[in-house]
Amino acid sequence: MKGTLLLIFCLFSMSMFSQDNFKLYYEETENGFKILADNDEYTPVSAKIDFRLENLTSTNGSNKVFVVPAKTKRHTITDLKVIDRKKRIKLGYESIYNHGNHNQKKYDTGFKYYLPFKKGEEYWLSQGYNGATSHQNENALDFKMPVGTKIYAARDGVVVDIEESFSKSCTSAECAKYNNFILIYHSDGTFAEYTHIKKNGAQVNIGDEIKIGQFIGYSGDVGWATGPHLHFIVFFQRLKERITLKTKFLTGRGKQAIALKEKEKYLREY
Repeated sequence: MKGTLLLIFCLFSMSMFSQDNFKLYYEETENGFKILADNDEYTPVSAKIDFRLENLTSTNGSNKVFVVPAKTKRHTITDLKVIDRKKRIKLGYESIYNHGNHNQKKYDTGFKYYLPFKKGEEYWLSQGYNGATSHQNENALDFKMPVGTKIYAARDGVVVDIEESFSKSCTSAECAKYNNFILIYHSDGTFAEYTHIKKNGAQVNIGDEIKIGQFIGYSGDVGWATGPHLHFIVFFQRLKERITLKTKFLTGRGKQAIALKEKEKYLREY
């Protein structure tokens, strides 16, 4: 772009997930610039970009959420075109990004989840949806089970994140930062998190393709917990929050999927 002055400013990106496998960058083109993204995550990644432009126009708007498909390189976010080559150019942007499709609303509401424990075992649901202890306004389930109980996948998916380094536990919300978990992404765009697993309790790795009913790890009593249990949620991931979803599980011999109720015991015979 001969004859122009380029000033880059406010290039700031903040990730809302632990894996730093997402990159925003720009390249100079004949008419201006191209904003690109590399996504090495196993899920789509949503990025909210706030552009700071002078003497440039964007083909996709100046401030919106862009969704970058999983495992893609050089995904075009927008093209920026110079308005007047005789004037100064400024290009800058701030961004935040997170796993998942921020704009998604539809999912498989009829999916029949497996109970997340071994065939032949049964456990109490100590806290259900919108539970009084720690599930206020949250569609989350707590299965009371001893530390070291084997956990099984409730649905097919791909492992996208694991935290298993902590051993600290307490009964206040400040200990949520010490939660160990396995995070799995489903084909309909939802996620499932299996939380409070024991230290070094994951038996899968990031990127593993998981089948429903597969052994994935050991339960624990780590993080924000009032005792040994498995905390299970299914959700949409937004940029700064989760939208937790209600699910139905196959119980007994697996002939019918039902909504689980708090303070009841459930047996898995399938």
